Amino acid sequence: MSLEFQRYGRNKDTLINNTYINSGEYRNKFNAITDNKDVNRILYAKAKEMLKHRSGTMLEDMYWIDGTTGEVVASALNERKESGIQYTKAILKTLYNKRGIITLHTHPNSMPPSIADFNSACRREYAISLVICHNGKIFQYISKEEINENLYTRYIQKYAGESYSEYEAQIMALRKLKENHNIDFWEVK
Repeated sequence: MSLEFQRYGRNKDTLINNTYINSGEYRNKFNAITDNKDVNRILYAKAKEMLKHRSGTMLEDMYWIDGTTGEVVASALNERKESGIQYTKAILKTLYNKRGIITLHTHPNSMPPSIADFNSACRREYAISLVICHNGKIFQYISKEEINENLYTRYIQKYAGESYSEYEAQIMALRKLKENHNIDFWEVK
């Protein structure tokens, strides 16, 4: 898809609801993510920034936050490839041997975390990982084990073949993987 189409507001399916994103109800979702009110406040602020920046596009933004101080350790805010984040050499160098990192990135299509998200969280041992959806949903996930992407894809195809929507098929595939793998996810309410 051309970058021309990725300008703010061009993709009506990925427009955010500014009223909801600025509401107390949305803000309250961040209150229990950590035990540190200041870190939770920063997570909310960065989530809003990313959503407003990418509203109306299929491009993603990502932040890596120090879970103790709330300091932004790294960011990817100029992605040009749809539905993904590129780990640059600079980001990888910055993250090397860092512990207690909280990640948050957008999913313009408002889907749950992908298996690539889980595998990245496992490889880098993130403390907390969040998917910030354009429709206002937030998913938190953890992974202590890498999952074969082909297995994930097979589960999605199975459930999609049973007439479930893509969203439902992904949720069901993740639930199935949770049964036998060391991963977990939930919608933050």
